[in-house]
Amino acid sequence: MTESQAWTFFGSYDQKAKTSIFGLVLAVIVALETFTSHDSKYSITTSIVIVSSGLFLGKKAREAGSIFGVLTAAFSFIWLIPLFDSQFFYSFDSIFMAAHLILTLAVVGAAFTYLKK
Repeated sequence: MTESQAWTFFGSYDQKAKTSIFGLVLAVIVALETFTSHDSKYSITTSIVIVSSGLFLGKKAREAGSIFGVLTAAFSFIWLIPLFDSQFFYSFDSIFMAAHLILTLAVVGAAFTYLKK
């Protein structure tokens, strides 16, 4: 993104470009995690994957000038909490479901907008 380009909700991207495979795969991973029970604590590996992906999404959102992308990246930082609080995401409740659902839909939106190549 150049200095003269304005930030928009979905950012600037080529609408005819291919949908991002990375975005679709990440969305599937998060969606599958939604229906996985965690007997002791939330997977540290999953938290690291989601936070790392959030950093990548933030970088791409900044390059495209996407407000939606910056919000998606910021939301992914919720997955830092299980790294420090083993009880967070412990039970299969509405917070667990809502967080995963929101992130899944946001990443799918990213795959079809500012992540396109």
